Amino acid sequence: MSTTAKASDHVKPCNIEQSERHNRRDADYIASLNPRTLYVRTELSHNNESYVVPDLKGVTLQQHYDAIKAMVKQKTGRAMQEKKVTVIGKNGKPKEHNGSSPIRESVVNIKPDTTMADLQKYTEKVRQRWGVRAIQIHIHKDEGHYTNPDDPTTWQPNLHAHIIWDWMNHETGKSFKLGKKDMEELQDMAAETLEMERGKRKSETGAEHLERNDYILSQQKKQSEKLDADIAEKRDRLNAENGNAIKSGMANFFGKGKYANMEKENKRLKEELPKYKVALQRKYQQVLEAERDKQSQQLAEKDKKIEELQAKYKGEEIRHQQDNQEKDRIIRQKDSVINDYRERLGHYLSTLSELLRGAVKAVIDYIQSGYRSFSYRQECDVKRYMNSQPDKEKAAGTVLNASLPFLKSDECERVKGQLSYIVQDMKEERQQNQSCGFHL
Repeated sequence: MSTTAKASDHVKPCNIEQSERHNRRDADYIASLNPRTLYVRTELSHNNESYVVPDLKGVTLQQHYDAIKAMVKQKTGRAMQEKKVTVIGKNGKPKEHNGSSPIRESVVNIKPDTTMADLQKYTEKVRQRWGVRAIQIHIHKDEGHYTNPDDPTTWQPNLHAHIIWDWMNHETGKSFKLGKKDMEELQDMAAETLEMERGKRKSETGAEHLERNDYILSQQKKQSEKLDADIAEKRDRLNAENGNAIKSGMANFFGKGKYANMEKENKRLKEELPKYKVALQRKYQQVLEAERDKQSQQLAEKDKKIEELQAKYKGEEIRHQQDNQEKDRIIRQKDSVINDYRERLGHYLSTLSELLRGAVKAVIDYIQSGYRSFSYRQECDVKRYMNSQPDKEKAAGTVLNASLPFLKSDECERVKGQLSYIVQDMKEERQQNQSCGFHL
């Protein structure tokens, strides 16, 4: 089992935009890195590998995030909580609840001979154990740092893989909940599957996971401290071996060349130490400046997005107000037309005979109902008036003419046809009645 790198899988919410740019090694992303703090060697990037689950090929992480939001809404009936919210706890004190992190990313240490198949085997075990599904895997073998920024031979590779997880249960619309014990088991699973030494548990060391830049700086600090210790050890050993002989001038007799070489090495280390410390300080300062510039740029972009959203919201609000005003105007206009229509209808009907009023009202009800033919009640009201008149066809014409103020041209033809059917029906009934009377 390799001891050069210990197993580690650090999981955190995925910064979608930053993650995709970093994992794809976009040209604009590489160009945005500070040349002095560049931790990616592009000449090694051909050794990188990437895997995306077949059903999400061609789908960006943002598109998948939006699909998860829609799924949560469909499954739970509630919108996914994306932002932090402050609630009052049982003790009466406010506390923050983090928003949902449906897509998460982990950085996994690997060995030089770790394959994509090894990582897929690991992610499959995670899926079987907790249901969490890996949707992307990216192996990076082109990252690392220089222990001495001015010496290219001091490159130290940082072999690792990025795993993008879908942390949602698509059956329930809720996120998976992994506690402290689960995360420790996750580390055990990574060490066992990838055949690496298990790192010390966080509960034992109390150490927090370091992000990439902090990790590089911590390694450089350790190397500086080790160099100081080596110099001190060699100085003590030299003083012990020389003893009083050096002070009394006996060093020439007991082996001047040996002690001279040690003094020369000691002098060289003393001369290199300030230079090395200056280089480390310069490297540290450059990393801090690059991180500060990056944070400033991200804050500026967020401020710009906030301003755009506020302007968009204001425009939408104004448009909604205008739409509502127009709708109110149309409603008032329709109400006015309806009231006027009712008044005219009432006045007009009051001038007609009772039977003719019933027939006209039946015609109007027929038009407003949208039916293809008169209802039984409407037909009875029309026939009641026609039966009071000797000439049925002339009576039908009277009903039609009385109804004209309330009909459109196409509606007039429909009513005319229905009245013709009633006239014909009444004629047939009359003939049948006469025929029955004759036979009797």
